Amino acid sequence: MFKPVLTLAGLTAAILASPLARAETVAEKKLRASVDETAAKAADDLKDCGKKFKVTFDWKAFDSLDWKKIGREKNDYYDSERNNLAHLGEGLNKLCGDKDYKAALAKISTIVYRSTNDESIRVKAVISGATLTIDNYSFGSTRGAADYESAAKAAL
Repeated sequence: MFKPVLTLAGLTAAILASPLARAETVAEKKLRASVDETAAKAADDLKDCGKKFKVTFDWKAFDSLDWKKIGREKNDYYDSERNNLAHLGEGLNKLCGDKDYKAALAKISTIVYRSTNDESIRVKAVISGATLTIDNYSFGSTRGAADYESAAKAAL
């Protein structure tokens, strides 16, 4: 009697052959790189906190949004996400003018920006360990520095 065995190689081949695993176009790679550059600039904008932060864009969250269900085209939102990220560092940097918020931010090393289609929020921040995660409802208006400042204040 034959017993099927799922090997790592078989699983990898199945995943790569699935429609979910498609290669990014050169244009998509360039757009993603521009978003990552904006995240890095946001980290540089945190100048008054007395330390360096790593700011990352959560690509897994962005890619896992059900774009068809929400009736949007993913490629149309790279510019929007870059614009939303542009003021993240500025908003969080304002908190470092207050000694108590500055002390709270000193415990953070990584800031994760995550896109969501959760209409119940605008911008929400959550702390887990040394990570501050900023969830942004990506289908509203562009976020400004005050949006990130307010969300981080609520979490800190």
